[in-house]
Amino acid sequence: MEVVYEKILEMQKKDGTAPPPPQINPFDWNEDGKKDIITGSDSGQVYVYLNTGTNSQPIYGKPAKIPGVEVQRLSDPYIADYNSDGKKDVIVGQASGEVSVFINMGTNQSPLYAAEMKLNDGSLDVGQYSSVSMVDWNADGKKDLLVGNSRGNVYVFFNMGDNSQPRFSDDGMKTQISVSGYATPFVADWNGDGKFDIICGSSDGKVYIFINEGTDKNPVFGKSQTLQVNNKELRLPSHTAVVPLDWDDDGKIDLLVSNKKVVEQIGGRTDETPFGIYLLMNTGTKEKPEFKELKPIKGKFKDDTVL
Repeated sequence: MEVVYEKILEMQKKDGTAPPPPQINPFDWNEDGKKDIITGSDSGQVYVYLNTGTNSQPIYGKPAKIPGVEVQRLSDPYIADYNSDGKKDVIVGQASGEVSVFINMGTNQSPLYAAEMKLNDGSLDVGQYSSVSMVDWNADGKKDLLVGNSRGNVYVFFNMGDNSQPRFSDDGMKTQISVSGYATPFVADWNGDGKFDIICGSSDGKVYIFINEGTDKNPVFGKSQTLQVNNKELRLPSHTAVVPLDWDDDGKIDLLVSNKKVVEQIGGRTDETPFGIYLLMNTGTKEKPEFKELKPIKGKFKDDTVL
């Protein structure tokens, strides 16, 4: 039946009567209405932690590997509908600075991923440690690629193809988004003005917000702000990554923030910063987010987890 449906849909696309593809929920892996957590790892494997509790009281057990989705080292996954077919694909940043995509050949309930495809045959490369997000940067109706790197810079690669068959420029345009190091950009409308803003993790343990003061076709970002929790600047003990999402479905941005495990040898002793994932619920408004508490999320997370 699915093959027949796809043929009908292809015919509808040609005559212009096809309905728009359904919107995916990148934070609900198994379509049960609860927020799951998808992570990368130092080893390059990508994992899903299913929420067996509720959104108000989440419970995360052991990780499950996403079969076939793996890169060489430091996988940094981003869930998106890469080819606009209504299914969850996995775009993966990695230690090499390249970006790979794994196309879902199954369904959202039972995903089945095709072999790794390096974007632009590996020539889409930001140097070292790529972290990926997608956005229509120039309001031309096509999804572009936003990629951070280990130096703290963020580049945009424009979609020269279309949404069903993206094809990106080899050379990224350096944006105004810059942090101390290990930039992990994520796109969200931070202040509810209808324009996309950038929230970005950094190697200095802070989270930065860049407000879009430009237009839809020409985004311009003001001076960075740092995330405040209970009116104090948030600073975690190691590299941060941040995922904005509406955790409780109240229409306001909440945040998942992580700090990476770091092991250092200092003066003959081993100093270790453990990995952690934290939930920050927005107690403010859609236009002016506020956060009062950094709440640790409990789970059997692997030590080498990359959020």
